[in-house]
Order: sequence, then C-alpha cells, then structure tokens
Amino acid sequence: MTAQLSDLLQHVLAGEPALGDEVDAVFRQAELIRRRRTRLLLTAGAVIAGAIILVGYLLTTTLLPARGATPAATPSHSPAPMPSAMSDPVLRVIAPIIDGQGMRIVPRPPERGLGWRQYSVLGHDGRLRGVVEVAVYAVPGRLCFPVPGEESDCATAERAADGVEFVRYDDTDDPDWQVNETIARRTADGRTVAVMAAGERGTGDAAAGRPALTGAQVRQIATDIRLISAFGPHEQCNGPAEGACPVFEVPVPTSG
Repeated sequence: MTAQLSDLLQHVLAGEPALGDEVDAVFRQAELIRRRRTRLLLTAGAVIAGAIILVGYLLTTTLLPARGATPAATPSHSPAPMPSAMSDPVLRVIAPIIDGQGMRIVPRPPERGLGWRQYSVLGHDGRLRGVVEVAVYAVPGRLCFPVPGEESDCATAERAADGVEFVRYDDTDDPDWQVNETIARRTADGRTVAVMAAGERGTGDAAAGRPALTGAQVRQIATDIRLISAFGPHEQCNGPAEGACPVFEVPVPTSG
C-alpha cells in the first residue's frame, strides 16, 4: 500500500471503532438507535393520549349540560292561570292580593249562595289560614254603621273613591278567633258589602290563627267598586236567602 493510499484510508476510517471491536460496536450503536426510537414513540403516544383526553373534556363541558343541572325553562307566553283568573267575579277582586302573598284562595263549602260567597285561604305549607266571607245587602236609606257594644250609636264613616263610604272593624285580641272586617256602602244606590277575613278557629295560638288578610287589605277589597258590581243586581243577603248568609262579627243593619 502506498503512502498516498494509506493517507486516504486514514481519513475514511476516522471515528470508526477499532477493527477488533467492530461487531460489538455495531450492536451497541443499533441498541442506542432502538432506545431513541422507543423514547420518541412513547413520548408521541403520551402527547396524543393527552390531546384526546383534553378534546374529550372540552366537548363534554361545552356541548353537554352539567350533571344535575336543571334544563333552562322555555319562555312561555301563556302563564299558568292564577286563582284570580277563575270565573267567579267576586274572587277576581280578592285573589290578586292573596296571590301576591304566595298563598291560594279556593271556594269553601258551603261556598256560595244568593248574595254571598265564602272562601278558604291556604298558606305556603298548604295548611288552612282561615276564611274570607263576602256578602251584599240592599240598604236604600241612610246606613247607621254599627258601633260594637253600642246599639244606639252610629260610627262615623270614612270615604273612599267612587262614592263609597266605609267603617273598619278589626278585632285580633282573641287568639282563638281573630277577625278583620269592613262594611262599605255605595252611596249612589245603597248597595252595601261586608267583607270579613278570619283566622282558622281553634288554633289557640295568635300567630297560627292570624287572618290571611290584614285590616287594610280587607278595606281595600270592600271599597273596590268592582266588588259590589260583581254581585248580580238581585242578589242580597237581606232577602229570601237571608238565613243562609254568613254570620259576621259585626252584622250589617238591614234598615236605614
């Protein structure tokens, strides 16, 4: 071998293992390459698996409702009818006030007659909160609004809108029977109504037996001109059906 050829081969064989260890060196290099490829494959697999889990999570939380979540209610243009939407025109005057307090008012047997109505009020828990009674009378002459315990005296009436005069009779001292009552009269024709809200009797507890309507609310109902108009023109509790009419704590005088 010439010197020039030896120099050329020296450059080619530079970095190669010694001739005696070339077989072992080849196997070691192959093992190193295999390990590198294995690490790359494992890393790529972990990245792909993580990407799949992330995409699945995003799809689940974005497109599907949360577990236990209540589906959004579909807006309704026709709300459920409240008791005030019932056909009884007397109840249409009373019920909005009861509805506004989260309670319900329903006919109470015996529920009605010529010139009178009777209703039960149910509280938030469904228990009876007492009774509301309404009656209409014909009093064409001057009405002497009674003074409880003083038969010869007349109470001074207050005046409301639409030519209605009224007197309130509220008695909540007796825990067994608390009453808020108003007598109101339309001065144009003498049509008179009595409205009484009483707590459920027999509770023996002032809080449990409190009427569902306050004295001011009973006055509001009694002086509402729609209440008198809700009764038929021939309905009156001082007529033929007088014996079936409700008994008020303060009775309405039937003569002027």
